Amino acid sequence: MAVLFGGRSAEHEVSVITGHQVMDALEAAGYALLPIYISKEGEWYAGQPLHNMQQYTAPSFDVNELQDVYRVSLSPDRSIRQLVLHPRRRRGWFQKAPRLWADIFFPTVHGSFGEDGTLQGLFELADVAYVGSDTLASAIGMDKVRMKAVYRDADIPVLDCLVVSRMEWQRDSEAFVARVEDFCDYPLIVKPVCLGSSIGVSRCDSVSALREAIEAALLLNERVLVERALVHFTEINCAVLGPPEQASVCEQPYTPEAILSFDAKYRQGAKAGVGGNKAGMASLGRLVPAPIAAELTARVQELSIRAFGAIGATGVARVDFLFETQGEKLYLNEINTMPGSLAFYLWEASGIPFDELVTRVITLAVERHQIHSATQFSFAANLLQRTEPRPGTHYNR
Repeated sequence: MAVLFGGRSAEHEVSVITGHQVMDALEAAGYALLPIYISKEGEWYAGQPLHNMQQYTAPSFDVNELQDVYRVSLSPDRSIRQLVLHPRRRRGWFQKAPRLWADIFFPTVHGSFGEDGTLQGLFELADVAYVGSDTLASAIGMDKVRMKAVYRDADIPVLDCLVVSRMEWQRDSEAFVARVEDFCDYPLIVKPVCLGSSIGVSRCDSVSALREAIEAALLLNERVLVERALVHFTEINCAVLGPPEQASVCEQPYTPEAILSFDAKYRQGAKAGVGGNKAGMASLGRLVPAPIAAELTARVQELSIRAFGAIGATGVARVDFLFETQGEKLYLNEINTMPGSLAFYLWEASGIPFDELVTRVITLAVERHQIHSATQFSFAANLLQRTEPRPGTHYNR
């Protein structure tokens, strides 16, 4: 079982935490592990010593200094059934490496180049079984604007938004600010379109704050969305496992901040002594199950299952909602196709321990790959055996 973590993303550290949580659960379930660490520069490293959380917290951590760790890559050529080894010179000699391979790949890479469909596309080309949502579902789930469009079509309530690209902002920022102020009143929320873990998310109460937030978010992503900020609201989250889909209990995260920030998600609990650096999303202050009415719980669970199915998700996803207390309106905020900590705390509260959870998503990965392998991808058209086409001849596709 190859577990991939890290990655060339602003969520690199979060992924390292999730990867180690998953590896611990896989070990408890009896799986043999091949840890694969992807550096912030995008380099792949494989080897057992990578399953040691403590080394990643050291200021002097250098993966190239680890013994029995090898530079590798996954070839898109499906006939190569081993990780491609990269020669590395260590202390004057070239490091020899064993054959490295795994039957199943378990990505725990959050954000760009991991959760956005790019890594899943590589798995598809390599024709390997992998855990989690496929290329399309991952891409839709990562792109908040296209996600909203899909959910509107599925009659799932979402907040309206405006979008600006880096190029459009640089060309005429005044025009976009004017559009925003015609769109709705302050306060506003600014988000990078394709990023998670609340990185780059800002609440704005003035035009100066809006400009500052957009400038900051555009450093992290090429597109930014702006939407109405809810003033009196509660966040409610629910996880889904499948197919067939089943919903977990709901949770209500809590934070003294106006929005659930990166620090609130990943640092507050660790500072308070909850789980330390390995706690991840499990360190967040939360009420499980959420202290909400049974009718609202059922509504959140039903919409979560519909949202999961609408994008064709697989494995585990966490669906986040905003409940506006004034008017009692429920909005889907986002879906996370590779949630932090795999949302194991919601499944444990639902009666599914972490080791059983990882076993179930692996089973789903194997079943999907078997079904996918039954598809015929070639067709005997014999076009290349024909004579040279006459000038003006066209083949329609």
